[in-house]
This record gives sequence, structure tokens and C-alpha cells, in this order.
Amino acid sequence: MSSDWSIIISYYNEVDYLQACLECIPTQIMQPQSVILVNNASTDESPEIARVFKEKYDGQFEVILVDEPKPGKINALTRGASLVKTKYFATWDADTFYPACYLMQADNAYKRGHGRYSAVMATDLYTPLASSQTRIRRIGIRILSSLFRSECHAGGHSETFDTQLFRQAGGFDPERWPYVLEDHEIVEVVRKQGRVVYPWGLWCRPSKRRAGQHKTVSWTKKEKRIYRFSPAFLKRWFFYRFLSVRLKRRGLFNDRLRERTW
Repeated sequence: MSSDWSIIISYYNEVDYLQACLECIPTQIMQPQSVILVNNASTDESPEIARVFKEKYDGQFEVILVDEPKPGKINALTRGASLVKTKYFATWDADTFYPACYLMQADNAYKRGHGRYSAVMATDLYTPLASSQTRIRRIGIRILSSLFRSECHAGGHSETFDTQLFRQAGGFDPERWPYVLEDHEIVEVVRKQGRVVYPWGLWCRPSKRRAGQHKTVSWTKKEKRIYRFSPAFLKRWFFYRFLSVRLKRRGLFNDRLRERTW
């Protein structure tokens, strides 16, 4: 089943995970029109994995290989998004598993929205699909996203966008937001163009290594609480007048995401 979708995968030294992520693409029930693989200055064999993938599947769907030498995921995403020619696109992370129904579920959600949705987000799951823990998490995201509509409840590995509304909003912009938490900032940008929704059937599974992420490359509990409970009309103040100052003071620019505990 062909589609009007692109997938962007930015990667930096993902030799242990990239292959498994890429294998999720040809199994999609709704095949992407294009796959954009952005090498963000890797020093391992990840670019070779991407090259082999292109040789194998370019023709089944378009595979675009691009280099973004400037370090920082936001730079890679900006480069990838500039190449999107489809109506919708998804940002995937190289260490995440995506089920075969992923693009189809997202596409169905946009159709139900009849142009009112600027972004459709997946729930990231860490326990077996049929487990009570997974059900509780999925219910929790549904409740939180209903109560706190101006808050982002998804990471960069689980975001999809309406391309036109995304670009009208300004898209990824490392000059506007050069810090970590770009996955939350982009939601603040696009939510002005339409609703951001979290369908029940849309999910992905990040690798177990994420449990050990560097806790200092994040925000504080105080910042999280202010983000959650500030009203929608104060969210721009929160990001651009409050949080940006604090992240800059701590040196939490986007390239700090390359510091890993794994």
C-alpha cells in the first residue's frame, strides 16, 4: 500500500541499532514514499548500513542519503525536513522499533482529523504489548494529553507531522531553539497550527538502553512542573523567556545529546 509519507531518521554512531530500525520500514503495511537518512557526523559504520539499505530498497521506496556535519540532532532534523516532499512525515530514532501498522495508524488519525491535526504522536512502550503496565501507560497518556493539551507527551522518536502545517509554523530551527528538548519545543511551535493528538493504536518501542540516559542532559523537576501547569498562553514565555535562559546557563545545547551513558 503506497502512501504520501516520508520517514526521517537522523543517526550518530548507531551501528548497534540502525539495522534493526531500518528493517521496520519495508514491513510497513503502508509503505513510505521516501526515507531520508541523515548521517550526523558518525565515526562508526552506521553510514555503510544506510548505504546498503539504499542499495537494497531504493525502488521499493525512495531512499535519500544525506550528511549533516554540524553536530546536534536539531541540525540533522532540519536538514532532513527540508527534503520532505510528501503530505506527512515521521521522525524515527535509530534505536527504536516501529510496528508494521505504524504509518497506517498515523495516516488514519490524520484522515479522522480532516485537516485539523498538525501532529499525530505515538506512545512509547517499554513493557509487553498485552501487559497491564502497557495498558496503564497508554491510558495515562490518553488522560494526560486530554488534560494538558498544550504539553508534549511524546519524544522525538514518536512524532509525525502534517508537512504543510509544520512549515507554516516554522518547523525545526536551530537558531530559534539550539537547546535540548527540541522534541517538546517543536510541539509548542506546531500546536498553533492545529491539534496534537495521541491515538490509542499508534505506538513504538525504544531500546532498553534509554533507561540509562544521561540525567543531566534534561530539565529539572521544577522546570517540568512549571511546563505542565502553566496555561497554554504562557507556554511561549516558558520556552523562549524562561527555559531557554536556564538551559543556556547550564550549557545544554543540542549537541550535548551526543553525551551518552551507553
